[in-house]
Amino acid sequence: MTEKLTIILPFFNEQGWIGPTIDSLAAQSDRRFRLLMVDNGSTDQGADEAVAHAAPLGGLASLVPCPVPGKIHAMAEGLARVETPLVAICDADTHYPTDYVQRIIALFDGHPQASAVMAIDLYAPPSTAESRQRTAFILRKSRRFPGKCHAGGYAQAFRTDALRAAGGFDTARWPYVLEDHEIVHRVMRHGPALYHADHVCFPSDRRACRKAVSWTRAERLLYRYIPAAALDWYFYHFLSARLAARSCHGTALRAKDWSSSPS
Repeated sequence: MTEKLTIILPFFNEQGWIGPTIDSLAAQSDRRFRLLMVDNGSTDQGADEAVAHAAPLGGLASLVPCPVPGKIHAMAEGLARVETPLVAICDADTHYPTDYVQRIIALFDGHPQASAVMAIDLYAPPSTAESRQRTAFILRKSRRFPGKCHAGGYAQAFRTDALRAAGGFDTARWPYVLEDHEIVHRVMRHGPALYHADHVCFPSDRRACRKAVSWTRAERLLYRYIPAAALDWYFYHFLSARLAARSCHGTALRAKDWSSSPS
């Protein structure tokens, strides 16, 4: 079986969270993937937990050390090792349905012009009214604003050649938070991003406490409505200066201001 997808899973001090995430990846119905678990200098037992939970994947999973602090460095370390035509970024506190890999591959296969495939983040079972409403909302946004990103880093997959042609993960270009939106801006120069109602994932809701190192409501609304032709100005002149003034560098996300365990 030839692998078509590499999953990069960067993590730092995710003990108690990363095990269930890897369990969901190990349970994928489509095994045409490799898993790179990139340890960004953890000081807890998260790396041991990752290796233990990845055991069912055998040689499809490997632990990669990246001591340079920052998620962008960890993703760049992972990308340097990718040999498959597709690459996905997953987060260590997110549950992925058993058809996650299958849908990524199928969506890329069915849309050769696409540079990215994005999952819809849900916070309740898919059959609930809450999830149906969120799915419809994200699909409406993706149609109305096709040049923008509507999925976080826990839900993104790319054609490897498009990601590399866009410059990959690069702290010299973008050392701030919101790297997930900035990288999609660059990658979409090489083709559109796809969304599908059945392609979903389930992130932890602990991100709600990270508003101090995210964008403001005004910045988010400006991103939504600004013309796509002005996005270089938006990211590299407007938003970068504002994030720098608030010390919203990527390393700020290493602060863990929630319980160390999901229980």
